[in-house]
Order: sequence, then structure tokens, then C-alpha cells
Amino acid sequence: EGWDVQFKHSGSNVTSVNIEPNASETIQVVVTPPQKVEAGTYKIKVEASTSSTSASAELEAVVTGKYDIRLRTPNDLLSTSITAGSTRTLELLVENTGTAELRDIDLSATTPVNWEVTFEPKTILSIAPGESASVQATIKADKESIAGDYVVGMTASTNEKSSNAQFRVAVKTSVL
Repeated sequence: EGWDVQFKHSGSNVTSVNIEPNASETIQVVVTPPQKVEAGTYKIKVEASTSSTSASAELEAVVTGKYDIRLRTPNDLLSTSITAGSTRTLELLVENTGTAELRDIDLSATTPVNWEVTFEPKTILSIAPGESASVQATIKADKESIAGDYVVGMTASTNEKSSNAQFRVAVKTSVL
């Protein structure tokens, strides 16, 4: 239930095709599983028929799972403050919100000029569905930064999916 099966001939969706005697036509079967289908093997029976004959085939669809990832903080707060020239460490959570295992999750950042962000760990080997991994992100502000608000973007990505988080960083200048 919930599966969508469509037949395509010459790039168009069709429900029937005229075929000349002793000829053949290629028909593409496009199968879309429901949004929350579980990983597994599913059989799909396809039948072609005329008024005088019919033929059927059983196709097999293998669903490996859905890839989805979320990058956030434990309290969902996406702002912090820092003194120019100093560092601030943030705890991040990388969550597997899909149904397939995520592998080789890489962490990266986009920063204002002369800022740095380092991650520990920089790469996460794998996260099972429904699980999360903790990462420490250390932001180092440029010592020449003027007081104000800055944006630091952080990304957790795999070959299949990625998630971005934009952090508002309020810079204070040192009283020294």
C-alpha cells in the first residue's frame, strides 16, 4: 500500500501501448515507494494483457533505507559569544534521522575572514539510524575582529545527504 507504479513509453506516462504483430516495444516501469517504507525486499507483479492473451512478471524492489542527517546543538541554541582573538568550544550533535546507516560523515565550516573552526572528531565513521554522535567545534575569532554579530556556517555531510547550521556569533572586544 502506498507504492506508486507508472509505465513510460518514449518518455511519456502510458496506460496502454499499441504493438504491431511480431514487434516489440520497451516500456519503462517506474516504482516509487511510500515515504516511510522500511528497508527490505518487495515483490511487484506487473502484467501485460490484450483481449486474447496476457503475460506477467514479478519484479523485485530492494529498499536499502532513506538517508537523512541533522546537525544541531543539544539545546538547539544556534548563537554564542566570543572575545576577539579567543576561542569558544561548542558541543554539536550529528543525528541520523533516516532509516539507513550514515558513513564517513565529514564536518566543515564557512567562517568570516581570518577565523578558524576545528572539529573533534573531524570525520565520523558511521551513525546507525536513530542514533547521534557528539562533536566538539572550536571557533577561533580573528584578533582584529570588531565588536558585532558574525555568522559561522557548519555542515555535516555524507555522499548522500548534508545538513547545515548557521551560528550567530557575537564578538566582544577585549578591554585590554
